[in-house]
Amino acid sequence: MTQDARLTLLAALGCVVLAALAATSAGPPAIAAPSSATPAPAGKAGAEPDIAFVEDEQAAPSGTPTNPFGSGKQAVRRKDAVPGYIELSDGVKHPGRIYTTRAKRLKIYNLKRKIYEFVPVPACKRIEAIVEWERMDRQWRFKEAGNPEKVYTGRAYPLRMLAWRLTLRNDHQIVGHILGQPLYATRDGKAERFILHKRDKGPMGAKLEDLIYIRRVVFGPDAYNKALEELKAHDSSAEGQDTK
Repeated sequence: MTQDARLTLLAALGCVVLAALAATSAGPPAIAAPSSATPAPAGKAGAEPDIAFVEDEQAAPSGTPTNPFGSGKQAVRRKDAVPGYIELSDGVKHPGRIYTTRAKRLKIYNLKRKIYEFVPVPACKRIEAIVEWERMDRQWRFKEAGNPEKVYTGRAYPLRMLAWRLTLRNDHQIVGHILGQPLYATRDGKAERFILHKRDKGPMGAKLEDLIYIRRVVFGPDAYNKALEELKAHDSSAEGQDTK
């Protein structure tokens, strides 16, 4: 190889080395970002029951703090309040707009399916109590300190176990236990509080008929109007007797 050829080869090799060094110092080649990112598909929400909510009678003023129980003056603003009545075991009906704790559904343990189900109040047509058993329980106490023997005190108290039948607007029924779920019935700006529960215990010395419980809850404008008429008729009758 001639001297000129060697010089030409060395020059070519030098250019290659310089190009490689320049590429290394510049870092890895940049990857162009896509012009628009494709969002992940949102999960499809479960189908909600076809519920026609009762509209608010009055919108809450701006900045008014909300009560989680929706009692008092705020009760009339609840969209999930449904007209109807709550009938107790003594036969008294309490008409009003019925709802439970704000943002809550009725939690019932389905005895057939062995699972908890969550039902919005506006999805219900009726709620009925089922008395599983009731009895008078005796009061016992230890005979003396350190002695495991118990003696009957001669006193007793009423005890009752309840299940609940929820009939939905599509006539589907759920039977199960409800553990301390409140229901409110609001009328004329005042809210009455009732409890759907599983186990009810009365005071010592009371009778079973003294242990009042919710017999049924019926929803709908017709049920509300009928119960309201009965209540007004009862009040008028009571006033007439007082004037005699």
